[in-house]
Amino acid sequence: MNIAIVGAGVCGVTTAHELLNDGHAVTVYEKRGTPAEEASFAPAGLVSTAWALAWAGPELRLHAPWAAPGPGVRWRAGLDAAAWHWWRRWRREQHRRGNDTLLALRELIDHGLERQIDLTRELDLDHDRSDDMLVLLSDAREAAGAQTTIDRLRGLGLELRPVSADEARTLEPALAPSAPLHSAVHLRGPAVANCREWTMLMRHRVARLGGALRLRTSVSALRPDGGGWRLSASDGSDERFDAVVMCAGVGAEDLFAGLGLPAPWTVLWSHSLSAGMREPMDAPVSAVLDLKSRVAITRLGQRVRASGGTDLGGSAAGTDPASVRRLGQVLSHWFPAAARFSGPQASVQSWRGALVVSHDGLPAIGPSRLPGLWLNLAHGAAGWAMACGAARRLSDAITRPTSGAELAPFAPSRLGL
Repeated sequence: MNIAIVGAGVCGVTTAHELLNDGHAVTVYEKRGTPAEEASFAPAGLVSTAWALAWAGPELRLHAPWAAPGPGVRWRAGLDAAAWHWWRRWRREQHRRGNDTLLALRELIDHGLERQIDLTRELDLDHDRSDDMLVLLSDAREAAGAQTTIDRLRGLGLELRPVSADEARTLEPALAPSAPLHSAVHLRGPAVANCREWTMLMRHRVARLGGALRLRTSVSALRPDGGGWRLSASDGSDERFDAVVMCAGVGAEDLFAGLGLPAPWTVLWSHSLSAGMREPMDAPVSAVLDLKSRVAITRLGQRVRASGGTDLGGSAAGTDPASVRRLGQVLSHWFPAAARFSGPQASVQSWRGALVVSHDGLPAIGPSRLPGLWLNLAHGAAGWAMACGAARRLSDAITRPTSGAELAPFAPSRLGL
């Protein structure tokens, strides 16, 4: 089949690779100048299954627009009724989520991590990655509150164990001695991988397999065409494809509206702060999550990254100084000598990224109700953790129509798509 992919983030590029491996011809359209320029550019890099199932999203609390950034969702959508409807439904669905859904998510993420590790080895991909993660619990109350989540994750068969403060400091020796720490949860297995590095390495693999990557080329229109799809792009091209895979959620609303499809998601905005390491011995070994602030701190090569904070609404332009300042404060609280924030050798980067989140918080992966239009989007904060599994299973479903049962919990039809 001749297939077009819209979006060259980690999900788009990885989907292109899997489809090419299955013998399809692939053209990827990306409005930016390089792949991984939006949601895949500078996220925390976390891929831990336990983190993705329990702590990837914000706390189910809504904060006023003028509130300081915190662990919940800061409302910055004004009088937007659609945003309010999304918030109420999303919050309700989080409370309703059962073990069957969590097991399906676990299977998707575990499958993706296995695939990511296999590809890293087979293709000799050199990207920053590390294993194991600590969820830091500052006091006894916080530790008691986390126990229900720990028990539920164990019930799903995940390997994690509570550790004392002393054990946590042994696992992460650079944790500040002065920072109050009651205990921690040790998450075993793959924890961190550099999302943008991976995407750029896979971009070259896609090119070697014969895939076409059209950068600075946005898709202006999609329309059915004789059992296939006609795609019009900003470079003036108008081409027919046997199928289209939509991997870009941000900006897809106009394309969907032209096809009579809803856009059952919203965009949440999160931040990250990256800085060069001052001394490797003073930086995290792998990754920690400060559960009180919901800020993740990860080591990526010679850099340290703090990520967190969630805004609903607001401008897509620029970063929020208060959010970035908070990330720096949390990073300095736990690892005071890890990052080089000033001086002639300072190298600091702040970033604001979009998280596309569906009404029920689950991704949309599989065929839409329009024949030949496939979706792989709305992965939320755990998009990197899901990317390889979603790409592999979507390619299986396209290549072998009798397969794809594993994608049933994520079927776009549940969202009216």
